[in-house]
Parts: sequence; structure tokens; C-alpha cells
Amino acid sequence: MSHHRSVDARLGLALLVLGLLLSCAGNAEAAVAPGGIGAGGSVALADVTCVRQCVAVHKVRPGSTVRVRGLDLEEVREVVFRGSKGPIQVEPVQRTERAATAVVPEGAVAGRPYVIDQSGHQSAPSPHKLFILPGAPSPSSTPASGSAYPIAGKHELWEGFGGAREHGGADIGAACGTPLVAALTGTVESVKYEPRAGNYLVIDAGGVDADLIYMHMSAPSPLKVGTPVAVGTQVGTVGDTGNAQGCHLHFEYWIGEAWLGGEAVDPVPYLTQWEGSAG
Repeated sequence: MSHHRSVDARLGLALLVLGLLLSCAGNAEAAVAPGGIGAGGSVALADVTCVRQCVAVHKVRPGSTVRVRGLDLEEVREVVFRGSKGPIQVEPVQRTERAATAVVPEGAVAGRPYVIDQSGHQSAPSPHKLFILPGAPSPSSTPASGSAYPIAGKHELWEGFGGAREHGGADIGAACGTPLVAALTGTVESVKYEPRAGNYLVIDAGGVDADLIYMHMSAPSPLKVGTPVAVGTQVGTVGDTGNAQGCHLHFEYWIGEAWLGGEAVDPVPYLTQWEGSAG
């Protein structure tokens, strides 16, 4: 009798182990859904960040390029943005195993983008919200009074706007002492010193709702607050004051009031236009 009970116990244990093995195999098969996204979006994206024409890492405008990071993203068919009238699907510009890039479409609003793979499986939304601002005014809206490049001399663009460190302007290298001029007609709004910016100047541009900021000047601008300036008026010289690595101008373009409700936008399109008009 005890022998039969022992055999029955061993048989029951074997059946239990077999059941567990079959269950694990079934789970493993379900985990490798086509495209690596996982059925029903079981695998979330790592992040969605801006890489071109950025306001900040997680702050963009229509036309900005974003990078979707995660795994098995070479199978992505569409990147989906939240829209005011429903989801907006766009085809990636580029795909690799760990990243896919896409251009933010018109009509997109703040939200957490997700992706759809070739089999139609939807990922979980990005863990970080992507803030989408209205399109910036076109640089072609330069006032009738004209424009000038802010450095009147040999120069070189060192670093643009945005990127991983959320650079708030453009760094333009030039020899210390090179004249700085008013890029647009306006009024001197501020002449101050700050430990990081060094000697800096703010011009309230006339005819457009914008502030222009010049940082790291070699010395305080000789112009007083309230002084009107015409395009091309010298406002100071290139320097390396404050937290500056080498002689250069850190230039910012703000829509609205700088630091008081306005918003810094990418100045490079403006700089490119002004340089072209100067030629």
C-alpha cells in the first residue's frame, strides 16, 4: 500500500513540474510579440526628446525633430502624437534598433507620444510629457527698418540652441574686441553684469515683440538704458566676461519680455537671415 502511495506522489509531482514548464513556455512565447513592442503596448518607451529646432529637451514646436528611444525600434511604423482633434500619426524619418526620429506635425499638442510597430502593436506612452508650443514667428517678419548681424567682423557659430544641455541661445566665436552692433532697431532696455552672463545688454526691438540679449561683452555697454539704437549701431565689443570659455557672443532672441513672461526661441534662423541680408 505504501509503495502505491509513493508512486502516486511521484507521478503527481512530475505532472505539476510539467504543467509549470508548459506555463513558462507559453509566457515566453507571448513576450516576444512581433516588432519587439509587445502585444497591447506591454513595453514602454524610454523617452522622447528633441534633437533639432528645439525649445528645450522636452519642449518643441511643429517642425521640430524628436528622437524616440527604446528597444527594437527598427520595426516602428508610426510615431503617434496627441492632437487637438485626436491622435496624429507620422512616419519616422529614421529608424534603428534603439531609436527612431520623427518631425512634430502641425496640430500636435502637449502629450506623451507612443509608437505603433509593423504588426500594429501599440507601445505604452513615453514616460515624459512632450510640451508642444505654437510655431514661432518667421524670421522673414523683420521690420522695414532692416537688420544686421550682431557681430561686425569675422565670426563662427560655435553652438546652437537647445540640445542636451538646453542651451538658451547661440554661441558665436569672434576675437575679443570685435564690435557688437544692434541687429534690429530698438531701445536699450538693460545694461548689467551677472556672474554667468558677464557684461550683458538687452535691446527691446522695435516693430516686433522681441528682446535681443548680448552676453559676455568685454565691458559694460557705453549706452544708457532708454537709448534708442538704429540697425548697425555699435553697442559694445566681444569679450569673455562671466562664465565664458573663450571670446564669444552668447546671443538670445526672446519673443515677448525676456525673463518676464517671454520665451527664448532658436536665434539661428534669424542670425542666418541677417547674415544673408548683410551680404
